[in-house]
Amino acid sequence: MLAVVNARILTVSAGVIPSGAVLVDDAGRIAAVGERVDVPEGTEMIDAGGRTLTPGLVDGFSRLGLINEGLGWAGSDADESTDPNTAHVRALDGLYPFDRGIAEAHTGGVTTVHVVPGGSNVLAGQALAIKLRRAVAADDLVLRHPTGVAAGLGERPKAAYGGEKRMPATRMGVAAVLREALVKAQEYDPGKERDLRCEALLPVLRGELPLLVEAHRADDIVTALRIGREFGIRITLLGATEGHLVADVIAEAGAAVAAGPSLAARGRQETRDVGFHLPLALHRHGVPTAIVTGHPQLDQPYLNVAAALAVREGLTPEEALRAVTLTPAEILGVADRVGSIAPGRDADLVLWDGDPLELTTRVAWTMVEGRVVYMDDDRGGAHGGWGHDGREGPEPGRPCGEVNGR
Repeated sequence: MLAVVNARILTVSAGVIPSGAVLVDDAGRIAAVGERVDVPEGTEMIDAGGRTLTPGLVDGFSRLGLINEGLGWAGSDADESTDPNTAHVRALDGLYPFDRGIAEAHTGGVTTVHVVPGGSNVLAGQALAIKLRRAVAADDLVLRHPTGVAAGLGERPKAAYGGEKRMPATRMGVAAVLREALVKAQEYDPGKERDLRCEALLPVLRGELPLLVEAHRADDIVTALRIGREFGIRITLLGATEGHLVADVIAEAGAAVAAGPSLAARGRQETRDVGFHLPLALHRHGVPTAIVTGHPQLDQPYLNVAAALAVREGLTPEEALRAVTLTPAEILGVADRVGSIAPGRDADLVLWDGDPLELTTRVAWTMVEGRVVYMDDDRGGAHGGWGHDGREGPEPGRPCGEVNGR
């Protein structure tokens, strides 16, 4: 077993423990948390030195592992831009477990990521949530697969196919392609010839998974919600740059939003109004809202910086921290595993050398399922070893990917 002691604990789900401990069992799950925790004899101890402990951060919208750091075209596998409907492709099949971005994410305290394919297609494929463990195969990273089917409205599908004189060339065409695919899936008879596109959409039509719609302009957002009503399906919005203009409509529809990235360039007409007013407006309307990186639009290690800038815009620190931990975990359906520090949750923990929403703060160490995967040389503090299971972990100050020689 492992115990992190003498920590200021931001549990997210149950308030702040000014000075307490977290006990981790041999399976890498949290056994106990509180001001006073019974620590069995022989337990490995890590002294937090009074610093702040949070859950591992959860990024609710990213293309980590699909667009690989420093590999250019050879490592770009997020967008199967060959047909408007590629609902049947799976992000899992394009995920590169040795992407250096995974190791870099640890330096910013990110431990769980929602990987979404797209976004030139109206239907872009199946997304998944990954845990940033050590891995030799993409399957080793899976936390939940699939989390939904990705879709896209607006400029990018128009640009990808309109220039080829193919449908869709207009927003009308984009919506029509989406409706046609959903109707075809409704009428699909699996007893006849198999259609993998239809099969991928069946869990969406049954309400088991959401349709993950990347939409930025207000009219595209409303179109996504309209189609959701027509087919009785759940919608999770990705991006939603102009969501503040229709926040009441989003709230009425019961949709969740992975908002952003708000710390990104205004690269297109539909994202010209990007900013941290978005998560604030959505939160005030009661919309479940995650703050995201949209990696590689914003590098993964700066997720806490994005949350800090939302505080500057008006969110409380508690609301902002929740938007990068428990809220995205709830949206992804993995809150029983990640997003908070509570008994039974995975021991994904981050120790910070200051306030996690202060721009000068750095990560002292990051832990995934009870194993330290990153440690800063100067900020790691006292410890009794690298992993409670006795296996060698990362060298101080080096991400796990570098330790593995990758």
